[in-house]
Amino acid sequence: MPAALVAAGLIALTGSSGTAAQSGPYRPPSAVPRTPAAPQFEANAAVVKFKASASTADREAAITILGATTEDSLGAGFVRLTSADTAPELVNKAKAQSAVELASLNYKRWITAVPNDSYYPVLNGAGQASYLNTIRMPQAWDVSRSTGNQVVAVLDTGVDAGHPDLAGHLVPGYNAVSATRPNPVDDNGHGTMTLGIIAAAANNGSGVAGIGWAAKAMPVKVLDANGEGYDADIAEGIDWAVAHGAKVINMSLAGPDDDPVLHDVVKRAVAAGVVVVAASGNNGDAVPQFPAAYAEVIAVSATNQGGELTSFSSYGDWVDLAAPGWDIVTTGVRSMTPAGRAPIWLCSGTSCAAPIVAGVAALVKNKWPTFTPAQVAARLRTLSRDAGPRGIDPYYGAGIVDAYAALGGHWAPDFPINPADGNDQPLRATKIAGPAWGQLAEVTADISTEGESDWYVVDWGTPIGFQTWVTGPVFDEGHSANLGPVIDVYDANMNPLKHAEKPFPDIDPATGRPAAATLVAAVDVPESTSLTYIRVRNANGSRDTRPYKLSVFGQGAGGGPTAPVYPISDVLPADLSGGASLSARPTVTFASDVTASTVTASTVRLYNGRSGAAVPADLTYDPATRKATLAPSMPLLDATPYKILVAGVQQGGRVLPTISSVFTTVDVAPQKPSTFSGAGAYLAANLAWTIPSTPDFDQVVVRRNPGSKAPTPTTGTLAYAGAGTAVKNTGLAQGTTYTYAAWVKDRAGHYSPAAVKQLLGMKSGISTSSTLISYGGSITLRGSSVRIDNKAYAGLPVNVYVRPKNSSKFALLAALKTTSTGTVTVAHKPSVSSVYMLTFPGNADLMGTRTADITVQVKPTISATLSPASVRLGQASAVSGYVGPAHAGQVVYLQQYGSKVWKSVASVKLSASGKYAFGIKPTVRGQIAYRVWFPGDADHAQAYTVNKVLSIS
Repeated sequence: MPAALVAAGLIALTGSSGTAAQSGPYRPPSAVPRTPAAPQFEANAAVVKFKASASTADREAAITILGATTEDSLGAGFVRLTSADTAPELVNKAKAQSAVELASLNYKRWITAVPNDSYYPVLNGAGQASYLNTIRMPQAWDVSRSTGNQVVAVLDTGVDAGHPDLAGHLVPGYNAVSATRPNPVDDNGHGTMTLGIIAAAANNGSGVAGIGWAAKAMPVKVLDANGEGYDADIAEGIDWAVAHGAKVINMSLAGPDDDPVLHDVVKRAVAAGVVVVAASGNNGDAVPQFPAAYAEVIAVSATNQGGELTSFSSYGDWVDLAAPGWDIVTTGVRSMTPAGRAPIWLCSGTSCAAPIVAGVAALVKNKWPTFTPAQVAARLRTLSRDAGPRGIDPYYGAGIVDAYAALGGHWAPDFPINPADGNDQPLRATKIAGPAWGQLAEVTADISTEGESDWYVVDWGTPIGFQTWVTGPVFDEGHSANLGPVIDVYDANMNPLKHAEKPFPDIDPATGRPAAATLVAAVDVPESTSLTYIRVRNANGSRDTRPYKLSVFGQGAGGGPTAPVYPISDVLPADLSGGASLSARPTVTFASDVTASTVTASTVRLYNGRSGAAVPADLTYDPATRKATLAPSMPLLDATPYKILVAGVQQGGRVLPTISSVFTTVDVAPQKPSTFSGAGAYLAANLAWTIPSTPDFDQVVVRRNPGSKAPTPTTGTLAYAGAGTAVKNTGLAQGTTYTYAAWVKDRAGHYSPAAVKQLLGMKSGISTSSTLISYGGSITLRGSSVRIDNKAYAGLPVNVYVRPKNSSKFALLAALKTTSTGTVTVAHKPSVSSVYMLTFPGNADLMGTRTADITVQVKPTISATLSPASVRLGQASAVSGYVGPAHAGQVVYLQQYGSKVWKSVASVKLSASGKYAFGIKPTVRGQIAYRVWFPGDADHAQAYTVNKVLSIS
């Protein structure tokens, strides 16, 4: 069964059990567990790493001085200390000890899934296939369905080891939370969900299909029944997993705190060759979450089935990849599943996205076992599919993981981006006519791209106080991306006025769940200037194409927080725009005067959005217009995203906020292959080309036509399509001219101009002066090689080959050059029957040829003596002679002529020297004719002696 059908079919079987009252996976009840913004840590505890040079005595002395105790081995990579001091005091004291290398608070981390409390009523396409197709998992399974010995450790709340869909897919695990309960039993449900995404048995007729198909997973419990855990336990779990053979580690947990000790453990795991994957967190903001934000970790954000970022997904420049994390169907703890339902749950959150990437990483690591973690991460990033703002962005990182491409399959088109709406900066703000006092003006729009801002300008005609608010779409828990409206107001000079936001819905006290209400962010602006700017954006990183409404009411008295500083009035090319010229000179216009000396090539920069590399450019700044201009040192690449970054510019001694803007250059047809060469061969052509620099390169396409007319991209015969630089095109006909054309094709389907190569058809012939000769004789071979229109070329290399008739292997007889008439001649003296043929190997202009075989038979020489030639009746005579070359043991026959036919009457084997003798004693008078016959063998043709006549009287 094809993999695509398997994936779809499995879901249909997982929806219910035999006694299920309701079909579909179970959605476990839970409030949205967003990570607390304030750091949380264990009281009266610290995590300490001692220096490698510190002896056990040094370590014990340091613990005594600190007045602390520990339950950990002092030989381990780190220890957890407890004392009567507060945790911050203990950390500060520990850092002062000479034996200590690192010391940190024992921070708490949280699970990052977002399940809620309703059942999943029916599948209706919302099962696994809906998101596995997003990452092209069915096609990837056609390439590889094995993670081999690449064990994936899942550091989480443990596992329901008896789950039928995990049977045979678990290796021994560990409980870092409790020393008295060694088994990593899942008392929360989260760990069984994340582990099942990776390792649930595939193609077994029930349950769900894990990303690893037949993966082996190692459950390591580092979080408790509440889905919380401390860094000491997480670090212990990492060390244990590495020591027990894990090759990939998944951590669907996060917290907003950087712990150097945890980071050190992560770095040691990666140095040991382990790929580490972590969820980006579910805060829906840009606050870095750890361990995902560590450079060595593959940080994963979450999308819905269509590849759109969810509103809960944390984001930032530290995100590496995105993967589906909405309504992921997976395994659940049996004891926590309502009676009558199958233990198949729905999981939403970055917790559910990270194990998808971890499973793909294990498949990649199994296919290329020598890959380092950095190489695995680079392959996943480089071959991901771009989504959201083009290039590397804070929401998707490099893009959405593409399992098929990662395992060697062909790329797929990037996920589409909505067109820019054109009001991305104050100078391109949408104009709103200022309503009169007490009047209302409204406009509707949407946030159609991750991270975008919509700018509006209101011209009141005179300074006036006013109210403005944004009414967002109704909050919908069944919608993966919701708008949390944010509104900022500025005066005519871009001085900050007011700010309001409503990032999350209110919680209904009766249900404890988010209220399904319209979100409103409103500000009351005091009288200021006659011109005001309003910025509308989303509090989280997602898009929400459902419309919002901006209302402006001509009445207000002021109050509320001040808007954040926005230092830019314009950036060109426009943010999120496409089609920029390759000769574009990006500009940044500041909203007000800035410190000119701080506007430099290091504070206003241009980056390649796909590779992240800085683009060399000269920068000029005009204080009068407040405009900075970047002049790239060479033309920009086509179909390439670029990022303008302003960071470090100062104003009045303060550093202005960082601003970035993304644009994409025009997609032009690629250049043709810079070289396209060919050489003819017999029934084949060897072609080679050079691929010009093409940022959105897809493949080289080579087609051929018989004759002199060049093919087009849609005509002729396909000879090659791929990313290589050479091909041997076989299956050609002899005596035919071929014209080849090669194009470079980009991902948009544009073809370059054609590079053309023609190979002219040739014809060759061979003849011999004789096809039958006696042993010791010679022949003259005559050959020719001319173009199919009979044009001759002097000096062409022509090879004449020969093989014994009883052999299939030709040997070179003569390497010749053609005369001005295209002919060659060679003499040969074959010792055995032989086969000849002539070849022209072809060259850069001409196709190769080969003649048909011709055979020259060589017959041996046979002598015969009849003595005596006359006898009386009753007397005897003899016929004797020899065969050359000698055929020792070969049988020759004495034949007698009678009744008009020759008849063999005796036979004898040849001696070692080739001699033979026959005795004759006739029984009648008269004349009798005799001859000796050599019947021929694999080397020589048959031969006869001259006739000998015996007279009998």
